[in-house]
Amino acid sequence: MSSLQTFLDVAPGCQGYFLDRLSLERIDDVDALDMGLRWGPEKPDMTLAFRDVYFCSIERPSGPGDAPLDQVAVTLLEPSDSPWPEELALELIRSSSLPALIWFRAEGPVQVSVLAAIASVSLEVM
Repeated sequence: MSSLQTFLDVAPGCQGYFLDRLSLERIDDVDALDMGLRWGPEKPDMTLAFRDVYFCSIERPSGPGDAPLDQVAVTLLEPSDSPWPEELALELIRSSSLPALIWFRAEGPVQVSVLAAIASVSLEVM
């Protein structure tokens, strides 16, 4: 199974996890986003790694306390000249010259939307 397919299969399972760590860096002229997710002692920690990031938006409630990721979805957007999905309002024009892109999103108290060419997931070994 490819790492892309593994990501598509595993990432939706992060619903209910809490955003514990967030790192956005520039590595070798490519934007890289790592999201560390924590559930607690019952489930392994998870890290979602995105490379060649085209879009990233993260909103979380202000104040003390954390909120879990809700309604998590992952979509593979193949190269196309069609418009972006309505929920993905980008200034970037979609074209068939772009690579296949992973669109990760979570709704709820914490809202996350990431569009990237490369995505992988790592699970803590318990």
